[in-house]
Amino acid sequence: MKRFFAILLLVLPTAGCASMGFSGGQSDGRMALWARAQNALAAEEFLVAEGIFEEVIASYPSTLEARESLFYLGSLRLDPRNPDWDPIPAEARLAEYISLMERGAEIFRYPEARTLHELARQLNMPPESRVAGLAPEERVVTVEERLVVPGTQTRELSTQVAELQRQLEERDARIQQQQEELDRIRRTLTAPGTVQ
Repeated sequence: MKRFFAILLLVLPTAGCASMGFSGGQSDGRMALWARAQNALAAEEFLVAEGIFEEVIASYPSTLEARESLFYLGSLRLDPRNPDWDPIPAEARLAEYISLMERGAEIFRYPEARTLHELARQLNMPPESRVAGLAPEERVVTVEERLVVPGTQTRELSTQVAELQRQLEERDARIQQQQEELDRIRRTLTAPGTVQ
């Protein structure tokens, strides 16, 4: 009996590793593919990651990695950094993933999938039907009005401004000269010994 339990203790962890993809043979290719998909996702190579996750599902359809690939296919379509961001396929993939749980399949991201699925579903609704936090709100943005002047007019205006500055400087110089002349005349008229 002790020998039976010892064998059972050795066999059960090995069987668990096989179901998680840690045994040899076909699982080596599956795990390599899974690792490539995860690395592409981590590097934000969304299109590459999506293709590899699809390949995992097609090549190893009844495995844990294939089931979890459904989750990743849904979540990467909700990632705002993804240029192909789209809540429609995200909702479909996440619904497919959630349905696995209802069929009794082993999945590990059920709570996250439900949250992301609801987010995708809300984003696919008309804006006025969404929950308050996801409904677009009207904002008033004041934009300072700017005068846009074409380049040729800008050069002409620069020339005109320079000419006006020159004229102002000349006028100021003339006023200064006239002020000095007026001061000299006053001094002459009020000099001692002058008769008024």
